[in-house]
Amino acid sequence: MKYRHFAPYFLVKKGIHGVGVFAAADIKKGEILRELTGEMLDHPTRTSIQIGKNKHIEDEMGGLINHSCQPTARIDKKNHSLVSIRNIRKGEEITFDYNENEEAMASPFVCQCCGKYIMGKKGMPYQKRSLVKSE
Repeated sequence: MKYRHFAPYFLVKKGIHGVGVFAAADIKKGEILRELTGEMLDHPTRTSIQIGKNKHIEDEMGGLINHSCQPTARIDKKNHSLVSIRNIRKGEEITFDYNENEEAMASPFVCQCCGKYIMGKKGMPYQKRSLVKSE
């Protein structure tokens, strides 16, 4: 597999997740890391990113951004972009919390970091969904 550079990130192989997206330089909190582009769908796929109600995008890099319960980025649905939520150091993985972004996952899975079932907001307890919705 060839690794393409997506400034300010790059792709590398990583044991458990296979491939991930990592910072090629230090990134400040609040930076737009990528504007999401690609085919628009009305349903989720294993690699799509939800950007609105029944709106999912197949971004070229989206399927390579791994989930984390303690993410370094989030999806800005209004601007269709990936934004850093804290300072990210060079070499650190860029991740987002699938449960906080997706209504329902096309391919639910067990999280490697916490052991919880990742299935989207519809699978969360009501109290947690309310907190995510108000953010």
